Amino acid sequence: MMNQYRIYVLNRQDRIADALEEDLPNDRRALERAEALSAGQYAAEVWDGERLVGRLGGELRLG
Repeated sequence: MMNQYRIYVLNRQDRIADALEEDLPNDRRALERAEALSAGQYAAEVWDGERLVGRLGGELRLG
């Protein structure tokens, strides 16, 4: 069974530089895909619906 994940590639200002929706089998594969997509960028976030699966790279700053 596949889950639909949203992957957001972020720039240095923590703004979305690119977004992708992709069906993947599990969280690990989604994080691997995000890592490949975010090469050379600031950070990437992986979401499964309203659940944040993980954030790669870049320090999270609120406010």
